[in-house]
Amino acid sequence: MKRSRGGLIAFEARVGEAARTLLQNQGYDGGWGLTLTSVSSIVNTSEVLPILRVAGIAGQPVRRALDFLVGAIPEHCLPRHKGGRGEHSRFVAFGLAGLLSHPQFFHHNGVAEAAAWCVEWLKDHQVDHGWPEVVGLDDTSLHQTALAVHGLAKLRDALHGLGPGLSLPGGVDTGSLLERVEPLIDHGVHGLLYHRRSSGAWGWRTYVDTDPSPSKTALCLLALSAVVSGIGPGGEPAYPDVPREAGGVHGSVQTKRLGDMVTEAGQWLLHNHHLWETFVEDDKDVQGTAWEHMAYASCTQAAVRSGAGPRDPRLAKAWHLMNDLWDPETGLWNEPGASGKRATIRAAYYTVSAYTEALRRLTRLSLDDGALEETGQVSAEMVIEHVALGPGRKVILSARGNDGEVVCELSERMFDLVKVMHNAPEGGLVTERIAGTLHVAPSSVPKYAQRLNQAVSAAFGGAPARLLLACHVAGVGGYRLAGRRGRSSEAGAYGWARSAATG
Repeated sequence: MKRSRGGLIAFEARVGEAARTLLQNQGYDGGWGLTLTSVSSIVNTSEVLPILRVAGIAGQPVRRALDFLVGAIPEHCLPRHKGGRGEHSRFVAFGLAGLLSHPQFFHHNGVAEAAAWCVEWLKDHQVDHGWPEVVGLDDTSLHQTALAVHGLAKLRDALHGLGPGLSLPGGVDTGSLLERVEPLIDHGVHGLLYHRRSSGAWGWRTYVDTDPSPSKTALCLLALSAVVSGIGPGGEPAYPDVPREAGGVHGSVQTKRLGDMVTEAGQWLLHNHHLWETFVEDDKDVQGTAWEHMAYASCTQAAVRSGAGPRDPRLAKAWHLMNDLWDPETGLWNEPGASGKRATIRAAYYTVSAYTEALRRLTRLSLDDGALEETGQVSAEMVIEHVALGPGRKVILSARGNDGEVVCELSERMFDLVKVMHNAPEGGLVTERIAGTLHVAPSSVPKYAQRLNQAVSAAFGGAPARLLLACHVAGVGGYRLAGRRGRSSEAGAYGWARSAATG
């Protein structure tokens, strides 16, 4: 496991170097292709944008990439005889995810309109159990359906974050767009569940009784996790996790909750780690190109998302491979495969996704396991019972066994974090929702949580104290604010609390 930890420790520096490599090789049109010298594509440009976000890069490079996507999505989806690259669902699914990779740019020229265009395209081209690989085929593609569901869930969450009745550029408002998005999510979820095996996995092909596929299982797990982890505008689950029918294409129908199915899929991946830990899985369903799934990285990400610890020994070989695939000369990750070792955008995207998921999970585990004690602070932790927001970025706290109140003055960023969590449901928010509201990378949220808790601890004279607590929300990692039981009385005692929280 030592080598795995080395890879995780080195990740922050490597992702920064990878971002610099990508910026130096951004195409004149704003996009990227599969390799650093390839022609720009929707897929690979959409894979680069999350890497830039993890590295903390926004600004003009992101705007140029979004401009490329806004123009390329409708053009590429034209039939080939009309000058396009074909009516492939993957262009729309990947493009939608790319448009939403930096939520702070949702008002950038053409982004909202392009997202609405993607929604209409998906509405017009759905088939019985999801979406096809290419228009004209009735068979559902698990790959494209999972990608579409994931992108639609991200759009739903972005619209909830913007609020109802907000006019978007191009004459679209958040409410009407959300009304079109939610039925499509439901359609895609039912399609994915129809093809689920009783083992908890998904098969290599739809409608045909093939061997289970690690990469398709990971894709479906991540899509369902994105659906069930969303929070509605009133703090309620955006997609209620009620029992649903799963299966039907092969074998008997089961009735389970989505959260349970996410967990079972993760357990299947862990149990069958030998199938994917060094595996690049080709996908013959994808027409027009040789497509390979980086199963070693996507399955690792999915297993951690479903609750596995990053240090689980069943993940060790995959971490070792990802660590060894770093190419210091290129400043990017290589991918193993039939074409030989080469640095690709695809390998970088899936590797960064896996590392980012692991680091979020490790931070939550360290908070839960008492990291303060490991630093030598062995005094009893202060149990915060009441929280109120004051003027001038002040938070007023009271703790069990501590006489009187403590005032903690925070930086603007830390105070924004407390405001977000103060308005959150008592069960907390998933990390991705917090990141989207603050317009930061999800990987930054655990760091902010640590800084906030350090500031609160200092306000209590150095005694261990945590205002932000790691938790699970609908089976996905997130955070909740301590002392939520007294929220209603706090609002009454401090008349300015609610206005400060929403101002």
